[in-house]
Amino acid sequence: MSHYPSVAEIWKTVEEWAPSSLAEEWDNVGIQVGDPAASVKKLVTALDVSMPLVEFAIKNQAGMILTHHPLIFTPLRKLDFSAPVPHIISVLIKNNVALASAHTNLDSARDGVSDQLAAMLGLGQVRPLVPAATDSYAGLGRVGCLSAPMSFKDIIKKVCDKLVLPGVMAVGKPDLLIDTVAVCGGSGSSLWSEFLRSGAQLFITAEVKHSVAREAEMLGLAVMDAGHFATESPIVPVLSGYMKKTASAQGWDLEVVEFSDEKMPVTWRDAGLQG
Repeated sequence: MSHYPSVAEIWKTVEEWAPSSLAEEWDNVGIQVGDPAASVKKLVTALDVSMPLVEFAIKNQAGMILTHHPLIFTPLRKLDFSAPVPHIISVLIKNNVALASAHTNLDSARDGVSDQLAAMLGLGQVRPLVPAATDSYAGLGRVGCLSAPMSFKDIIKKVCDKLVLPGVMAVGKPDLLIDTVAVCGGSGSSLWSEFLRSGAQLFITAEVKHSVAREAEMLGLAVMDAGHFATESPIVPVLSGYMKKTASAQGWDLEVVEFSDEKMPVTWRDAGLQG
């Protein structure tokens, strides 16, 4: 007999990995659209909520979407379906597709976003940059040691290769030798003070503030802005793998599909590039 999980059961398993208690106060995680009691035969995972994602879910007859970034961050004062967010909500409701998001709770969780970046670099002795109050390992960002010192230019090449990037924004001397690295997937400028106390010589994150870049320059430290999308997208296949493993362990007849057509919204444009 088939056993399909409910929307609520799926979210409960996500919380077993990334508890909502780990989310930042300003964040909005959990079930955002849909009936918690509805059964789900197919689940789609992605980084961002977009119309291409929603259309993909509908075309593939998925009953639920699970993303990293929430669709609803702040309270909606009205549901004007001509506006982007209300429009997506209306399409989800009309097609009986539920939506849930694990954001900063998944950033902070063990094996979450920043752990994936740390693993990509082969960091050892990894610890949180900002430890969570409830878990000594969980928290925002990670700090760890390289197996051997590397030059900043070599680390830039490694990051570009791993994240499939044509280049990164960077502050620091190319030949600076680095043995300790701090990482934070997504926007990490707010953790600059914690980075300075960490003993790391390099901070890899995204959306670096001008003031942070200037201070790094003055202190002789290195900062790499590898982009929000690129530093967080590695979590999507991990999230898919977790849900597939959970479904198997629970005996659920749940198909998990990763939305593979996501692209970085911001790209480099050459001065002579048209269109």
